[in-house]
Amino acid sequence: MKFYLKVFIISFIGFLLLFTGILFAFDAFYDKPNTQNQTEATTETSTESGESSTNEGLGEDDNRTELQKIADASNRINVIAFGLNDSLADTIMLVSYDPDINHLDILSIPRDTYRVMEGFNDPAQKKINATYGFPEVGGVNGMKNVLSDFLGIPIDYYVKVEFSTVKAVVDTLGGYEVTIPYDMNYDDNYDTPPLHIHLTKGYQVLNGQQTVEFLRFRKSNDGKIQEGDVHRIPRQQEFVKVMINKAVSSKLPSVINTIIGGKYVQTDMTLEEALSLAIQGASLKPESVTFYTLEGEAKMMNGLSYWIHDPAALEKTLYKMYGFDIGPDEEETTEVPTTSN
Repeated sequence: MKFYLKVFIISFIGFLLLFTGILFAFDAFYDKPNTQNQTEATTETSTESGESSTNEGLGEDDNRTELQKIADASNRINVIAFGLNDSLADTIMLVSYDPDINHLDILSIPRDTYRVMEGFNDPAQKKINATYGFPEVGGVNGMKNVLSDFLGIPIDYYVKVEFSTVKAVVDTLGGYEVTIPYDMNYDDNYDTPPLHIHLTKGYQVLNGQQTVEFLRFRKSNDGKIQEGDVHRIPRQQEFVKVMINKAVSSKLPSVINTIIGGKYVQTDMTLEEALSLAIQGASLKPESVTFYTLEGEAKMMNGLSYWIHDPAALEKTLYKMYGFDIGPDEEETTEVPTTSN
């Protein structure tokens, strides 16, 4: 069985994918698109979910929002990056590159984000990360369409990364220097393989396996520490920043060799598209990367924890990414169902 990335390292790998075209010189690192099958899959997914990630053939009835019009007119390249845990997208993020100003924006989307899809009424199916596992509308095309509809902007590509990437890359870069805020002790003998986290408070140089444990930690054995998925995001984003700084140093060739040798990455970019992006983003610097987190609040419904996002805040974030500091005056609201636990 393959075990997939459970941490926010995807942004780091997405950075490498977007701006290091050499990764795509090998067939194993991208899905060669079958035009006919891909078109059929996209059409089927869009029809069944009532969503579409394109605006072709609008004619006179252009019902796009102002944000969608701005996005469609932009040269931005939007990539959904995610890692998988069984049939769930365990980590989800939007990686958006603006070639006009050579800037990368990364939006973290908590996996428990509340998202209703018609015909899927089980409480667990109302989390956005469950979309990947729906046989009817799931898979990578389903994720791209649902997230395009959710965000209100087009999604151009996807990137999937195996969680073993983080271990290999950290070890290649000589470890991860970090100050651990408190003792982290957690054991789960029912996980596959069993998960054991035992890290001591204070300054540490973690190896690859320890780094995965540090980024996965959510709660302690004694119950005194209880962190939600959102609480891990700042920790994970800081890790990404440090790794990007290390990777763009003289060690980048070693990182590339590690990823190539491990066959860790899957994407629907073609070699030509990847090389084009690599050329455009060759001069991108770590300080030209901006991180965002989907704003909202945690809420318990039907015995499950959801992240209820703030549509107005999301819209403002997306406008900012597209070069506008303030969104339109109209603010959407999310109607959260009032259900008992």
